[in-house]
Amino acid sequence: MNKLILIFVLLLTGCGSIRDNTPTIKDINGVSIKPYFSLTKSNYKNGGGVDDLIIDDINSAKKNIRLAIYGFSNDRIRDAILNAHKRGVEVKVATDDSQLYKENIRMLIEAGIEVTDDKKPSSIMHHKFLIVDENIVWSGSANYGYYAFYKNNENLVKFKSSKIAKVYKEEFDELVNHVDKEGAYVSDILEIYFSPEDDFEQRLLSLIESADESIDFLAYAFTDKKIEKSLKDMYNKGVKIRGVYDEKWNKSSKYSTYPALLSFGLNVKLDGNKQTQHNKVFIIDNKTVVTGSYNFTNKANNANNENAIVVHNKEFASRYEDEFEDIFALGL
Repeated sequence: MNKLILIFVLLLTGCGSIRDNTPTIKDINGVSIKPYFSLTKSNYKNGGGVDDLIIDDINSAKKNIRLAIYGFSNDRIRDAILNAHKRGVEVKVATDDSQLYKENIRMLIEAGIEVTDDKKPSSIMHHKFLIVDENIVWSGSANYGYYAFYKNNENLVKFKSSKIAKVYKEEFDELVNHVDKEGAYVSDILEIYFSPEDDFEQRLLSLIESADESIDFLAYAFTDKKIEKSLKDMYNKGVKIRGVYDEKWNKSSKYSTYPALLSFGLNVKLDGNKQTQHNKVFIIDNKTVVTGSYNFTNKANNANNENAIVVHNKEFASRYEDEFEDIFALGL
């Protein structure tokens, strides 16, 4: 009987519902922080992914919704937003200029929802954040498609805090008004940065260089030579370094840092997911996590609209370390 129960639990956590075994943590300002991870062996038709939780929050909205999103093909989230608009919730959306003519964005515009694009063909509005009623914020690596929640390797962070909602709303307003102002948030365990204004590359380099024992990373696009050099320097100092790159992106880019780090001796792999390893994560000494929409590229730092989240907490980091180990074990 106990064996049957164990099998049932494993099926729920591994395939059919959200994997979530991390307690909610809070910073000194009372900001609630909780991580979530995509399912990679589930069918979106059955639900059970993080998108269900996002939809629950959209359905709970009473006053306003702000969505800054690059890719947006999840019909369920689209319909939840349209329904919120119909019941009188003020909805505003910011996206990249290349996405204006995609079906779901067009449907929002046709419904009378205010949609603003970045008007910058040479760079991208790459954010993936949602603000509900100036108290809930979702951010992370995931675009609002189906694969993001049910096939790709992705992670999202949910904040409950009017203070953090205000930080992200200020960024949203900057997107709408096409301005960039420094707006980092820093507390005892939480840091939030925005590109291109906050020069997150320098902060990431300082975090890498603070490592005493280990650095694990998950990369989609990774071409930044300064980060490459920093990792090599830390490896020479005896820091244990492991990493996983998205295989398809790596094959398509002649600027990927994967060959250079591999030949230097670092323990780096290409992912084993048939779809996409879309995380953008660093884990430093099993106690600090870097995540968000920020790929490890010069363009992410200097041109694109991005956000990066840093959390200094061992419980939080242990959940990311579990996810890393799963992805690393499948690496090629």
